[in-house]
Amino acid sequence: MHPLPQPGAQPGRRLSADQRRRQILDSARELVHSDGLDTLSVESAARSAGVSPGLLFHYFGSQRGFRAAVVQLVADEVLGQVSPDPALSGSAQLRGGIETFISFVGRHPSLYLAVVRHVDRGGTGTMATLHRDVRARFAEWILVALTGAGTPRTPAVVATVHGWLAYMEELLVGWLDGTEVTADQLADLCERSAYQLVAVAVDDPDRWQAIRAALDRRP
Repeated sequence: MHPLPQPGAQPGRRLSADQRRRQILDSARELVHSDGLDTLSVESAARSAGVSPGLLFHYFGSQRGFRAAVVQLVADEVLGQVSPDPALSGSAQLRGGIETFISFVGRHPSLYLAVVRHVDRGGTGTMATLHRDVRARFAEWILVALTGAGTPRTPAVVATVHGWLAYMEELLVGWLDGTEVTADQLADLCERSAYQLVAVAVDDPDRWQAIRAALDRRP
């Protein structure tokens, strides 16, 4: 059985190793989006990509390595969607990032829960590293916006931002488990709590008032 050609590829044109690997990952990503991570297997991904299961093992080594590569691809996708828009104010960037992330989690609950619960169980390896790296990227984006508005980058502020991300994660898990709040209400709660917690970390009401005004100003 011959592999199916990559969409858009010229008939009879042989794909390079990188192109074939990307084709397989793109097909697997679509399966994750439609069916969730739990049902993803080497066999289902190979069937979707039109290649043999052996070829997936050749590129990814094992089912665990294959799943880790797919999760990395999806994480890069969501990071690209929530990355700050420099044309927006800091507060608009935060709200937009929160809403985009909640929307992504709502569309792919099994994927999100698989990663979070893996870490909660003390899991290690690629998935735990990926979770840590994604959270660190989010934290840095928020800290850059805060410091740009005049927030001192103190240990208390840094710890607060990381703690807020953990809090938001727990809110999302509860929401997926059936908490009776809408996505908009959840976004409001996440946004308000971020400002309230950072205000406590700054511990200077007058300074915080100036910071909030600066966060609302567009560049």
